[in-house]
Formats: sequence, structure tokens, C-alpha cells
Amino acid sequence: MYFTSLFILCSVLQAGAAHPGRLPVYPAPTPPATVQDVPAVQSQQTSTVNANQVHDPNGFVDLPRYNHATLPAPERAILRSLRTEQRDAQGNIMRGQDGKHIIIPVREGLHVFEGQTLANFDDQELNSILKINQAQLEVAKAERDKEIEKKYAASSVQVAWAELESMLEANRRHAGVFPAVEVERARLALEQARANLELQIYTLDEVKTREVVVKESELDRTQVQIDLRKLVAPIDGMVVKIEAAEGEWKREGDPILTIMKLDTVRVRVKVNANRFTHSDVLGKQATIQARLPNGSVETFQGPVVFCDPTILAGADFHAYIEVQNRRIGNFWLLLPGRDGLDVVIPL
Repeated sequence: MYFTSLFILCSVLQAGAAHPGRLPVYPAPTPPATVQDVPAVQSQQTSTVNANQVHDPNGFVDLPRYNHATLPAPERAILRSLRTEQRDAQGNIMRGQDGKHIIIPVREGLHVFEGQTLANFDDQELNSILKINQAQLEVAKAERDKEIEKKYAASSVQVAWAELESMLEANRRHAGVFPAVEVERARLALEQARANLELQIYTLDEVKTREVVVKESELDRTQVQIDLRKLVAPIDGMVVKIEAAEGEWKREGDPILTIMKLDTVRVRVKVNANRFTHSDVLGKQATIQARLPNGSVETFQGPVVFCDPTILAGADFHAYIEVQNRRIGNFWLLLPGRDGLDVVIPL
């Protein structure tokens, strides 16, 4: 390096000597780093400042699976009724002036409650079987509870015992009044009467009781089959889709209607797996801002309840925030499928 610089200096002096007053022009040296290089440092500082939070401007509204239900046809049958009893805002069944339930058609937008029957499939044959089962059960109970046969058997024992006693007493007073064969026959009759009494007791208390249990089981089975032909709401929510009409023949598993519960939703965000772990995020309280079509901004808060263990392309993973939804009038603010929510998770 030293010899190179000395060579250049000598060349300059020689050129000046050969051409007095004129020196060769060389490009100006590169100036030191300008302010344009500073943003890299500023970006690093900003990253350091925001290292204590996760920020995703593209949060996506999802619906938890337990807040979504599609009710299928239980088996091949005709949809006999798509109606339900009317209820108030607290879920109480409303009655008309005659005291009977007010029955209304199930329609999209109807709010329903857990346990509310929404539809019935054809169950006429099963109802007939149910009546037969009920009658058979009553007969079985009557047979089990009969006391007359017990009383008759007990009376037979008393009669046989009295006859045997009278024979024995007579023979004690006058030997040979009743031959030994007749006395033995009377003794055998008493034993048969006692055995018959035990049999009646066993039959009524054991066999007949078991018959009652069997008839009760048959009745319960038929009732279960009838209940299975009813579509019952598994959750509180809104009917959002109806895919059948009264009188239609449906196959087992065909969707009939869909219910959504929108008071609780989940917001899905992406988290950089190179910067944060699942344990960094899980359980943290997040803040979500949603810009409405009218320009207003609504703020929600909720905990991170789940982190997907799968790492996506781009080294991200999904985190889910559970949020209590709100309504303006009859309309929910956060609807499934909405995106573009601004989400911040302080760590």
C-alpha cells in the first residue's frame, strides 16, 4: 500500500514538471456515510421497542366449533314438522290465552335455546308402539302386584295343616281312626301346599318383577327412538340456515338446519415463530380494533386461548383470541369471516 501511494505521488510530480500549471484530475473521494444510512439503526430501535408485543393488522374472525351446530336428519323419514314453541328473551315458553303453547315456524334469524325442539320427523308408527308398550307395562305391574294368588296359596297351607292336625289328634284319642296311609297323604298335601306358596311368592316377587323391568326397558327404547326423531337445539343461538321443508323425504345425515352462537367469537392472528414461542403468547390479554363500515372503531379485549402447533410457511403460527361479541340493535359487530382487524398482544 505504501509503495503504491509513493508511485502515484511520483507520477503526479512528473506530470506537473512536464506540463507546468496543469495537474491531472482525479475523482473526489467517497464522502462518509450520510443520513440515509440511519434508518437501518432506527428500524432496529423500533424493533427493540416493539419486541414486547405482537402486532397483526390482519386479524380474522373465526367461530369456535362449540358455537356452531348443523342438525342432520336422524334416519330416512319424512320431515313432518319444522315448528317450535315461541319463547321470550329469557327462554321461557310463551302461552296463548287458552293456556296452550304458541307454535311458530322455524325461520332463519330465529333465536333458539338449548333443549328447544325445532323439528319432528314422522313417528306415528313409533307412537303406536309406545302405546302398546305402556299397556303391556301396566299389565305386568298388575300381575306383579297381585296378592290373591299368594293369599290362596297361604290358605291352602292352612287347610292342609288343619286336616293333618285333626287326623293326628283323632288318632291320639283313638288309635287307628285314620289309617297311616291317609295320614301320610295329608302330610304330603301339606308339603305340596307349602311348596306352592313358595312358588307363588317367587313368581310374583321375582319373575313378575323382571317382566316389569323388561316392559319398562321396551317402553324406554321406544321413547328414545321417538326422541331421536326430534331435532333439538344443542346450544343457544340463531338459526342461520334451513335446508329442508315440511313434507320432504330426507335421508339419514342430510343437513336440516344450522345454528350459530355469536356471543363469543375467536380472532385468529399470525405470530412470528422466529421471535415468539407459544408460551410467550398463550394466556396473554389482547386488544382488538375493528373498523366498521360507518367509519367508527370498536375495541374488544380477550385472552389468547389456543396456539396452533403447526408452523406455517413464512415461519408463522396461528394464535386464537376469545372475544365477547357485542351487538348494535339485533346485529352483531364481529361476524365470522371478517378480516382486517388490528390486533395487539402485549407480552
